[in-house]
Amino acid sequence: MEKHEKIAAVAPYFPMIRELTDSDTAAKVAQVWLDMLKLSSWETIEQARFKEGYDKISLVSHVNSATEAALAFSKVITKYHGIPFDEKKLITFGLLHDVDKMVEYAYDESGELVITELGKKIQHGVLSAMLARDAGFDWEMIHLILTHTPSSAVKTTDKEGILFGYADLCDWDLTCRFTKR
Repeated sequence: MEKHEKIAAVAPYFPMIRELTDSDTAAKVAQVWLDMLKLSSWETIEQARFKEGYDKISLVSHVNSATEAALAFSKVITKYHGIPFDEKKLITFGLLHDVDKMVEYAYDESGELVITELGKKIQHGVLSAMLARDAGFDWEMIHLILTHTPSSAVKTTDKEGILFGYADLCDWDLTCRFTKR
């Protein structure tokens, strides 16, 4: 599949991928999603769910919300505190941070959304980081993916990682508390 085809396949779910003006980066992001889809039980990216027990929350909505929130938050902090952020890095990281949830959650035989055996055995973020590395992302991006989760023993000191962590957890906390199951 050509670069533009990969991007076009993922863009309907993640429109911010089009803000990545570097088509190589956008294609690598798309490749990670397409590779994970092949490993998952879902037929489309849109079907993937965000967390066990929360059937109404899609993975797509969480990834888009957390990524857009981080980008907006970065603009406010830059405006008022003069701290610049790498928007390309924030968008790329945001689009990649939870891709492994595609295989961490699935419906069981009774139709209940549960954590999969893979999700129980491999720390969140690891499979995303592995596929991101296979797609050609550098160690800095791998570090961000691995350290975005509270499950990680290693914490990021990267300003984009810190900022994104707050946006991600805010979206997670509010969504889980105020979305009807």
